[in-house]
Amino acid sequence: MKSARRQAYRARKQAHTARKSNKDKKGFSFVKLLLPLVLLLVCYLFLKGTTRLWNGKDKVSLVYKGEGGDIEVTVLDPVLSEVTTIVIPGDTQVEVARNYGTFRIKNVWQLGVNEKIKGDLLAETVTQNFLFPVFLWSEKPPGWGSGNLANILNFIFLPGSTNISFGDRLQAGLFVLRVQEIGKSVIDLGKSRFLDKGTLEDGQAGYVLTGPISQRLTIYFTDNVIGDKNIKVKITDATGSPGISEKLGEILQVIGGKVVSIEKKTVSEDIDCVVTGVSQEAVKKISNLFSCKIGSGETSFDLDIEIGKRFAERF
Repeated sequence: MKSARRQAYRARKQAHTARKSNKDKKGFSFVKLLLPLVLLLVCYLFLKGTTRLWNGKDKVSLVYKGEGGDIEVTVLDPVLSEVTTIVIPGDTQVEVARNYGTFRIKNVWQLGVNEKIKGDLLAETVTQNFLFPVFLWSEKPPGWGSGNLANILNFIFLPGSTNISFGDRLQAGLFVLRVQEIGKSVIDLGKSRFLDKGTLEDGQAGYVLTGPISQRLTIYFTDNVIGDKNIKVKITDATGSPGISEKLGEILQVIGGKVVSIEKKTVSEDIDCVVTGVSQEAVKKISNLFSCKIGSGETSFDLDIEIGKRFAERF
């Protein structure tokens, strides 16, 4: 009898162990299936959360330090599947933004670092001197112009000092890798008629702008959306500084806007830059480009920009 009871006990124990084992296996299989899905979801949400500009239709422009002191601006056009890089010789004389004076452009990056505004100063200087509307910057080349995989990966994961987010770096890098060689071009301003060789203010040889920026260069920066919508722009100038609103208008026209009104007002000490407008998409883009506050006032213009003394101090 005891032997029979022991056998029955063992049988119940083995059955219980088997059921538990099967249950553990099912649970483990479920975890194995769920874990990759969770990881994919986390990666997707991270990528989406760090992608602020790339949408597959708007051009993306980035200014960065090239080799040998040159400054380069690369424009990605996802609509035409083109990558265009414009090389500005480092010894080109420019008027530095924010009223810092006249420098060779190769020294502007370090000046921005010294003044604790990093690449913003370089981007603003390029925008004002060459009318290239660019606000994204990087300390080192992103590899976009060459399409070099190693350089692109290095910029995505080890970008150094830059204001372009991980998601945008990844999306832009994947786009560049898909672009055919025929869609890539380099324009070296030092080997063109856009710059003249001469003696600079420091007494040494270098390059100077020959005059108004050619549309042959600015055409690369025309916005794919704004340029097709005939955006009407009003500028209210309360800076008290001559030429500010006119220069701003030139840059807006490069993007594709049409300046139909420039109104001069009494100097406003408190206003920097406020943008409103019927075209919310254009408002957001101009806010990013010029670091403007988005206002809440009503207007009949597609873009309505008010600038004051504070804007003039940093323009």
